[in-house]
Amino acid sequence: MLEDIALGIDLGGTKTYAVVTTPDHTVLATAKCATDATGGPEGVVRSMLQLGEQALGSLGMTLDDAGCIGIAVPAGVDPATGDCLHAPNLGLRNFSLKELFFNLSGREARFGNDGDMGVLAETVCGAARGHKNVLGFFVGTGLGGGVILTGRLLWGNSGVAGELGHMIVKQGGSRCGCGRRGCIEAYCSKIAFVKKIRKLVYKRGMQTMLPPSKFARDTRNIKSKYLAKAYQDGDAVVRSVVDNGAYMLGVAAASASVVVGPDAIVLGGGVVSVLGKEMFEPFRRSFAEHLFALDPNRVELRLSELGDDAVALGASILARSKGNG
Repeated sequence: MLEDIALGIDLGGTKTYAVVTTPDHTVLATAKCATDATGGPEGVVRSMLQLGEQALGSLGMTLDDAGCIGIAVPAGVDPATGDCLHAPNLGLRNFSLKELFFNLSGREARFGNDGDMGVLAETVCGAARGHKNVLGFFVGTGLGGGVILTGRLLWGNSGVAGELGHMIVKQGGSRCGCGRRGCIEAYCSKIAFVKKIRKLVYKRGMQTMLPPSKFARDTRNIKSKYLAKAYQDGDAVVRSVVDNGAYMLGVAAASASVVVGPDAIVLGGGVVSVLGKEMFEPFRRSFAEHLFALDPNRVELRLSELGDDAVALGASILARSKGNG
């Protein structure tokens, strides 16, 4: 076992991503694969283990060589037990991810919510380094979030602090995947974008440039690159939906700011990695319009510096830490 080597894994709704890192958080190797939850919790864990072996194998190492392992999940993690028992965005419920991972690998791992891991990495070595109070929003299949308060990751009661994607921004609004209405995730996430584009195209007869092979009546998700190309090619439907999502995200960020009083806010995730510049202006405008008490010029708005590495890198940072981040 090499104590200096950490393995971080980001279990996402669309893809799973792994990084191998050094103590100064340099990424030595990466690997990725599509997330497939059809095999249930055991299938998901086996896939993560194979991906970890692939990343380590590119350096001539195996899982046994990793000094520590961290895993980010799109779900809540109980800080008291360090376990994830439900991952509803993956259709997984009533299992112990911690126990299952140990049983299949013989290795202990530390688990964290994906949004928490993203903001942790951006604060330690990314866009928000040097700041003590940070909000992070990560736009992907869903909408992850995390909070750094006075230099430490905020977990809260049962680890739900930082579930910013489920802030209510419109009473009785659009239905979210969690079952409630009006969550910001129901406006600013790939699942939300696709749902709203489907409605405009198939119920209102509007035209889209999204390729028919990737977008149809039954489409529930789509790769970020297709949204980006349509947006950048002038697709009016995609532009209106993405811009509105970014504007609503600004509302959510302004609301969260009166609770946290952030020095910096970071936008990241797969969608932001390809549409960050396009989303930034409607987000910035909305944030300034809705912010209370704080001067918007005193809150630094940043796009992620770490890109796809952020969440997995945060998991490796958590794995190295002795506390809760």
